[in-house]
Amino acid sequence: MTNHYIDPILEIITSRQQAITAKDPNANVCHFATVTSNNGKLIASVRAINLHTISGRSFEFHCSEQSEKWKHLQLNSAYEFELWLPSVGRNYRIQGELEIMPKSLVEQNWSRSLYSFKILDCFYEEYQPLGSKLQSQELLLSSIDSLKTKNPIEEQILPPKHLRGFYCKACQIDAL
Repeated sequence: MTNHYIDPILEIITSRQQAITAKDPNANVCHFATVTSNNGKLIASVRAINLHTISGRSFEFHCSEQSEKWKHLQLNSAYEFELWLPSVGRNYRIQGELEIMPKSLVEQNWSRSLYSFKILDCFYEEYQPLGSKLQSQELLLSSIDSLKTKNPIEEQILPPKHLRGFYCKACQIDAL
């Protein structure tokens, strides 16, 4: 009998790279769940979030300190996220320990962010805080166009002041 150990992190990295090559729109996006308490009642929240990188046993994420997920993680570090890669027929659910990333490292890692996410973060900083009610779709679209005109070179976009980062150290991985 042979022992066939499959490193789940290596499998996720391989599947994600295949999805990136296949131009899978989900390759850089996870569905991230947090739990918070409201008057003693537990409430789960799920949202899409950009997965920056995977290294060792950690998955790296960035978010705004204005976001509900950041507020939830400050109060309760419980999380779960799902990485669904339809182009390669794989789905992963990950739970584990949370570690806050030093702000200096978040700023260094900003260069790996997608241009569209950088522009959206600029919108939150310059026009309307994250989580506030959108005044109109027209304002959003015209503001995004203006930001793209103002920031045509991705590498020159500075990280916003509200940017934070965290690592999710995988302790449990389910794969389908």
